[in-house]
Amino acid sequence: MTGRLAVQNIEFSYGRLQVLFGVSFEVQPGEALALVGTNGAGKSTVLRVAAGLEQPSAGSVALDGVDVSGVGAERLAGRGLVLVQGGRGVFPDLSVAENIEVQALTVHRRKDWLRGRREVVLSTFPSLRQRWSQPAGVLSGGEQQQLALAKALLLEPKVLCIDELSLGLAPVVVQSLLETVRAIHDAGTTLVLVEQSLNIAAELCDRAVFLEKGEVRFEGRVTDLLERDDIARAVFLGAPAGSG
Repeated sequence: MTGRLAVQNIEFSYGRLQVLFGVSFEVQPGEALALVGTNGAGKSTVLRVAAGLEQPSAGSVALDGVDVSGVGAERLAGRGLVLVQGGRGVFPDLSVAENIEVQALTVHRRKDWLRGRREVVLSTFPSLRQRWSQPAGVLSGGEQQQLALAKALLLEPKVLCIDELSLGLAPVVVQSLLETVRAIHDAGTTLVLVEQSLNIAAELCDRAVFLEKGEVRFEGRVTDLLERDDIARAVFLGAPAGSG
């Protein structure tokens, strides 16, 4: 597998409970891929494995054709594979500025690099400049998600993995975040998006992988996925795909 990110035959268990069964997919440079599926299908676990936060019991992960299986999350972030975890990954007791500075420590870059990247981040998320000295915990849910995305963007990701961008947010806030993520993608960043909403996934991604019970049940264009009534029913109603 030779894509920017390649996940091949991944199996993973939490204790005795196996949750991923031979999951494989590939993401090409500059592509936007959606990982969708039922609750508990293993979507977030796939991202955690790909980003080095979890180690699979079998299978491999490759970044730009190089096997990075077993490489930890901080080292992968330094190589350009960055994950925004679900639930808005910020430190609530630290200020916005401190959240950014702590993120920079993970890649051990020079101060001039940090200054340059910080300006890129603040030009992308100008509202954070006004909140710079405030604790992240007092920000609104949408602002916290902006900060989580800002921390990821700081690291100059080649591959940006986002887990549940829309989780718990009002539709108007989600639309604003989608516009920002689209701009990041349009600038050349490869995107992998875990999303419960097929409609939101379709706004950003051309291709999708549908997971059910830890297995890939569909891989193809999002437009084709939206035409599959059985899969839509599985996502929105919890019925197994293919059931009558």
